[in-house]
Amino acid sequence: MQILRLEDNMKTDIFEDMKERVGCENISDLPYRKRMVWEIIKQHSPLDYPKEQLEKFSHYVFGVDYAVIMGILDMMKGSDRPCRKCESTC
Repeated sequence: MQILRLEDNMKTDIFEDMKERVGCENISDLPYRKRMVWEIIKQHSPLDYPKEQLEKFSHYVFGVDYAVIMGILDMMKGSDRPCRKCESTC
């Protein structure tokens, strides 16, 4: 019987995964495809990766701390809902 650990199910390399999802030949192409990387991050939870790796990825591709990326994602969560003013008048 094989015992699976939580870490075994985690994706191990966000750089390689993003390279494949974006369709880049090299990881060094990712900073030049920020828009596509951003769209993928919005659709898929980056929390599957180790935090240290997310920090490195965020700095490498976007030039900002990972906390900035998460803050933007949190702000965007509510953007699909109508504003309170619209809800009360419709």
